[in-house]
Amino acid sequence: MQCPTDATNLYDNDVIREPWPYYTRLRDKGPVVWMEALGNFALTQYDAVRDGLRDNETFISGLGAAADKFGCEFQRGNAIASDPPRHTTLRNAIIQPLRPDQISKLKPQIQAAADEIAADCVAKGAFDAVSDFAQTLPLRIVRDLVGLPDLGRENMLKWAGAAFDVQGIQNERGKKAVENIKEMRAFILREATPDKLKPGSWTHRIGALAASGELDPELAPFAIRDYINPSLDTTISAVGHLIFQLGNNPDQWEKLRANPSLAVNAAHEAVRIGSPLRSFARHTSRDVEIGDVRIPKRARVMMIFASANHDGAVFPDPDRFDVERRNARRHLGFGAGIHMCAGLHLAILEIECLIHAMIEQWGSFTLGTPRVALNNTIYAYGALPVELGRK
Repeated sequence: MQCPTDATNLYDNDVIREPWPYYTRLRDKGPVVWMEALGNFALTQYDAVRDGLRDNETFISGLGAAADKFGCEFQRGNAIASDPPRHTTLRNAIIQPLRPDQISKLKPQIQAAADEIAADCVAKGAFDAVSDFAQTLPLRIVRDLVGLPDLGRENMLKWAGAAFDVQGIQNERGKKAVENIKEMRAFILREATPDKLKPGSWTHRIGALAASGELDPELAPFAIRDYINPSLDTTISAVGHLIFQLGNNPDQWEKLRANPSLAVNAAHEAVRIGSPLRSFARHTSRDVEIGDVRIPKRARVMMIFASANHDGAVFPDPDRFDVERRNARRHLGFGAGIHMCAGLHLAILEIECLIHAMIEQWGSFTLGTPRVALNNTIYAYGALPVELGRK
């Protein structure tokens, strides 16, 4: 069977602002679609994306995870753009402080910070859900855990956004991001040394592993990048989507207020419906057939997580935000397989704590007009005005 085709450029501004109709069209064409404007195949339906992510021997990452050749070559070598054994080594180096048993120890600290942030919003009455709420907790908690010197702390959000822009294509955003990534790399080599990193922090631990010979020193900068790049934007985006959905679905907000035990499920549902990570790419190591379509060896294949998360065959009424959705945790917002997001437990805990703080302190709230941020990979709000009512 000939592969269905589509002329959409998923990195056009209009598509980024309102992607859902395009994803629906792609899913309707089949599990595999040839993206004419990008020169890539795309997996669009849930089963195809999930199975592709799990089959890391066929859909490899070592040739890069971006949507064009430049981005793939520029970003190769970190955990997301490598295969075993390199990927295994990097993953093992970064995962220890991100394990569930370690993350759970942070809950009192994170909840206290979330309570303070929610209270600050109550005091303001009207605020921006992105800059005043969604960004505040990750910047306060994660930057301290990562433990970079001051210049790195100040630039983490900028560098993380740039890393996700490069994972798209070399449009204006992608080109600008390259310079920011070069700045980050130079900073890591020059400033991320054991004497300048916060003792006991995640990056200080990487330095100690390299110094002891447990980690090849050549890999240490890549491990540090893997703490910087994905640790902020995805959580910030998901919180923005949570506020947007609760504001537009007050019945779901009332369900949460009546039953706070739904907080974790609501966090996953926010990740599912918002899908902060739109897509990463893989390359085929061999010819592979999906459905009736043959994808040739060495083809670049986009795994469109956001499309998979709105597949009605898996998530009934997929565009409806439902804090009680029974299979919300099946979403692919954190990926799947060996490249599943290492920080997912921290992200969900941060969102959970913010939800509990909201339940405790907020009453009704109304939204102003949101503005979608333009990033090649992260789907997020750049601004989301909120006005709180009475508790």
